[in-house]
Amino acid sequence: MQMLYLTICMCGVQFTWTVELAYGTPYLLSLDLSKDVTALVWLAGPLSAVIGSMSDRCSSRLGRRRPFIIIGGILVCLSMLCVAYAKDIGAVLIWLSDGTDIPENIAEKERRAAIVIAILAFYTLDFSLNAVQASCRALILDVPPLWQQQHANAWAARLSNVAMVVGYFTGFVDLVKFLPFLGDTQIKVFCLVAIAVFIVTVGVTCVTTEEKVFTASEDDDDSRWYSTFVHIWHALRSLPAPIQRLCNVQFFAWLGWFPFLFYSTTWVSDLYFATHSRETPDSWAKGTRAGSFALLLYAIVSVVSGIVLPWLVAHKPCCPALFTMKNVYTAGNLLFSLAMLSTIFVSDVATATLIVAIIGISWSVVLWIPFALVGEYIMVSSATPSMLTPDITSPAASRSIAMVDDDVLSIASSLPSPNYGALVSDIPITLEDESRSIVPEPETSDDYEDELDAGMVLGVHNMYIVFPQFGVAIIAAVIFRVVSWVEHGQNKDENTANVAWVLTFGGVMGLVATLLSRRIVEVTSAPNSRKTTLLQIPTSDRVSV
Repeated sequence: MQMLYLTICMCGVQFTWTVELAYGTPYLLSLDLSKDVTALVWLAGPLSAVIGSMSDRCSSRLGRRRPFIIIGGILVCLSMLCVAYAKDIGAVLIWLSDGTDIPENIAEKERRAAIVIAILAFYTLDFSLNAVQASCRALILDVPPLWQQQHANAWAARLSNVAMVVGYFTGFVDLVKFLPFLGDTQIKVFCLVAIAVFIVTVGVTCVTTEEKVFTASEDDDDSRWYSTFVHIWHALRSLPAPIQRLCNVQFFAWLGWFPFLFYSTTWVSDLYFATHSRETPDSWAKGTRAGSFALLLYAIVSVVSGIVLPWLVAHKPCCPALFTMKNVYTAGNLLFSLAMLSTIFVSDVATATLIVAIIGISWSVVLWIPFALVGEYIMVSSATPSMLTPDITSPAASRSIAMVDDDVLSIASSLPSPNYGALVSDIPITLEDESRSIVPEPETSDDYEDELDAGMVLGVHNMYIVFPQFGVAIIAAVIFRVVSWVEHGQNKDENTANVAWVLTFGGVMGLVATLLSRRIVEVTSAPNSRKTTLLQIPTSDRVSV
């Protein structure tokens, strides 16, 4: 049950994401924002990347991660309320400031006020939700021992997928019909339901999970206000090679994923409105629910895939060389890329729904494998500080690393732990074959590299995930502007620009990620063995950005 309590917070985070991703862009478009302006709304998420590093040195009695989860959670709930009631808040503000104008002017002022409130609320929601997610991920990495890292990340992925199914199903249902007492519009009811789910699930994790209190040493200079940014800059410039390779894949993969996450509902809705009128009173809700239905199927596929694929990798019922984490990761990226590249040729809702559902397979992979790998990299480097020496950067060592098991490194992830949450450093580690050791033990501790901070590495890893939001927001705005100009000339209707062009761009980025994924270093366990085969992950082999 402790694993469930630890990872259930991802349910609340993912459920809230379904509101933002399924209804965010369509809701902003319903306020008469153009698509190119709407694209620029998604710029706040990358700013939350510093949270992981800041939480590493948090000395609160609640622990390192929970204070950030709680503060971020409060901001999430407040911003969701502002999104839900943006029009109402705007109307009240205009009434208080100037209620004597003619009705036409008042209506226009209320619309503009609603746009400002909605944009600010989405900025805050995007930032705070990313911060809560990063803190939850760091907490999930902090508590379990090395041998449970894949298990914990698989649990987090499964719960995220379950929350995604429930979330998209909730968005697909006519909520006003079933829960009229919560509001008179779909977005109001959906936001209130999401707030309730978020508070319950994140609250369970915060109450039931115990953290160790961080105590800074007296000579610790990291308390200065700029120390977080110095650490982040250092980490960006000197990531261990395996983590850097994974981050490179993540960067291009998420350049592909953000177009899908932000615009898949809009794409399906546009195809729906190609054969249905936009003029009926509930047309916006019907079009958005058509997109939510496609995402519902996508989420169901993700849940099934999130159960089947980890089982295949763990048990390898056939073709053991095929069902590795690296191969599954590559296949997931390739499937996503091909699906996104095909969107430009789709002209009906049924085919679009099928493509969105297929992408659910890739989503289950991207929620699971990258986080499992980075967690294992960190745990292995923490367990073997004596092996993290500058000597590994020598040409001879590099050649030796390249020759060892095709970069597939073994760790003792199957060792039993004396209790839940035991430190990896407490587990005795021995070399199964000392003749295969790459780096000799240094004579003094002065040669040791510093142990990797989990929050720092996850924060940097999160940067490679959220920074593509900047690129996607700007590139999508440019694509919408250019496509609208080409298709409609100077008398263009900006909201008719084909979203499929942005999705196609995502497919190209997914193809780049597919190629780079063949260079990642895989960490595999040796089941049913109490001895460790620990061939060093080249954490001192620094790769500059």
